[in-house]
Amino acid sequence: MEKQSSRFREISKGKYIMAGVLTFLIFSLGLTMGIILEEMRYNEAQEINEEQDVSYLSLQLQYLMLTSFEDQSNCPVLLTTLQDSIDELSGSLSKIIDYEKENSISSDDYLLISRRYTLDNLRYWLMAEKAKESCQLDMVSILYFYSDDCPSCPNQGTILSYFKKLMGDQLLVFPINLDLREDEAMIEVMMSLYNVTKFPTIIVEGDKYEGVIKKNDLQEIICSNLESSDACEIQLEDLEQLNVSEQNESESSS
Repeated sequence: MEKQSSRFREISKGKYIMAGVLTFLIFSLGLTMGIILEEMRYNEAQEINEEQDVSYLSLQLQYLMLTSFEDQSNCPVLLTTLQDSIDELSGSLSKIIDYEKENSISSDDYLLISRRYTLDNLRYWLMAEKAKESCQLDMVSILYFYSDDCPSCPNQGTILSYFKKLMGDQLLVFPINLDLREDEAMIEVMMSLYNVTKFPTIIVEGDKYEGVIKKNDLQEIICSNLESSDACEIQLEDLEQLNVSEQNESESSS
């Protein structure tokens, strides 16, 4: 009986050891896979930044070529390239936000990438301002200062997205996240430059507008800075028809 009991204890002990080893291996494998996946996602985010560097360099060289040879015939090409680069920049941010939501990027890495995105936005904004001056481009640039803690900021973002979709190449929107101002000095510089103390705040061709700017008001602001725009004409006609119908309804009800 004692031999059977000791043999049973040895078997049980062996099972526990084996179970412990398997648990450790499974845990180690899961941890290793998590590290590998996080590294892959971070590397992909880094590749996005490198692509933006190349795109900006290409855009900068195009601008230098235009200003050096004083040939404005290629200005539409510059506008198209600028627009494509900004669209790619927005798409890159969406990917980075998705990574952060999945907890695939550490807070330090996410902060670094977010700062990089802000600086890229400011670089493209400066390039857009230079291109408009040199090529007399009929387009409007908007700096959009917002905060993640601002309840009304998403409303302004939705309105800006609406006009961006409506006007396409004639409207460029550059979002600046004020939550990063303690970590990125350039945000403080831009806030000081335009005396930004509230959010949301938008800067349209140098003019500051605080709070949520409603769709009708923003349309008027944007269109007043454009020489011509089919989108502006169509929308203004629609608004006039809407006003007429509302007036008729109020008169009939009275």
